[in-house]
Amino acid sequence: MFGFWCKEGKGRYGIVLAVLFSLFFLQNPGIARDRSSSQTSIEDELAEAIELIFQENYQEADSVCSSLIHQFPGHPAGYFMKGVLLWKQGYYMKNYDSFNKRALKWLGKAVKVAKKNIKENPKDASAYFFGGGAYGYEGSVYARRKSWLKTGYAAFRGIRYLEKAMQLDSTLYDIYYGSGLYHVLASHQPGVVKWIQKLLPIPSGNAELGVRYLQMAAKKGKFTNLAALAGLAMAYVYYDERYDDAIQLLEPLVERYPRNLDFNTALINAYFYKGLTEGTVNWDRLLALVHHTENYVLRRGYSLDPWWSDKLEFIAGYSLYMKGQFALAAPLLKEYCDKYSKKGASYLTGLGYLTLGKMADLAGQRQLAIRYYKKVQKYEAMGNEKQLAAQLLTAPFQGERPLVRFVGAYAELPDRP
Repeated sequence: MFGFWCKEGKGRYGIVLAVLFSLFFLQNPGIARDRSSSQTSIEDELAEAIELIFQENYQEADSVCSSLIHQFPGHPAGYFMKGVLLWKQGYYMKNYDSFNKRALKWLGKAVKVAKKNIKENPKDASAYFFGGGAYGYEGSVYARRKSWLKTGYAAFRGIRYLEKAMQLDSTLYDIYYGSGLYHVLASHQPGVVKWIQKLLPIPSGNAELGVRYLQMAAKKGKFTNLAALAGLAMAYVYYDERYDDAIQLLEPLVERYPRNLDFNTALINAYFYKGLTEGTVNWDRLLALVHHTENYVLRRGYSLDPWWSDKLEFIAGYSLYMKGQFALAAPLLKEYCDKYSKKGASYLTGLGYLTLGKMADLAGQRQLAIRYYKKVQKYEAMGNEKQLAAQLLTAPFQGERPLVRFVGAYAELPDRP
């Protein structure tokens, strides 16, 4: 859930809202301090469901969610987690929207129960937690569908519920995860926020405050500490270019949850973007992560959305190029570029053609290299690919590896990781 979405226009609107709530995950139930046996049971089962979801053990997680609903039909926790589970199951899949349809059903039930509890007790922090979380995931679904008005309304309601929960009890440290994530994202997408603010009164972002909130949740949160670590890693990778810090956070998470696609893809992105920016990275480790992820997907029989699987192949190809294994790299990069040759289809195509041109030059195929360099100008850039291609049109690449000065990864569409 860490690399998403589009660079300009409406697609950028989806960035804040969908990522904000795609990671608005595993909220503390906001249960009162008296700790009755039923409250303890809700917390215990909630913690178990969360752990199983992180493990991607979806069948057992579904059983726990159903148990929560059966035991506590008047509490929104079970309905919310059932919606989250379905959303998470489908996130990387080719048929993700079929999962989202079912997720919306359960999220709607969570909102309904939360509203009922709020009406009966306006100081019920638990109801605000889960109501806000459910609205958040609804926003993520609508953003991926590019239903922008529905996305904006869900974001508006979710933020208001979360802020109300914080007002009711600021010592529930899991609150700070969702709020921190919002501030980080909104501060880096001011155009999106202003667009929404024309319709709805949502707050502006504060990146520094957001990072502090995420750090607080990571340190003191009961249910959101791991998600907050992942949120911090996201901020480091996509906005701050603190790739080593992101890798340091994510490596232990991948070791603990080796089947978790979120953590694996986030760590892959951290290594990849570090390599693009700095020119050097542990390319062997990156290749191992890609192969591990691909093998896991194959063993589980997942039918991934093509963009995800194609991006993994691209990263493998680029890593092989950086290791000097051109015969293995070239087919992977060419296949990717051919598939995403339509302008605007991928932000990686220009980089792919630039790299193919370099390999052609090194093989003494100057005319082929020139054709590739000319193609680079047609596509959006992650950094200085177009400038490098222009330089290499005047003089062949000789292996000095001029860096692709990467200027930010957060430039993707809802169907582009």
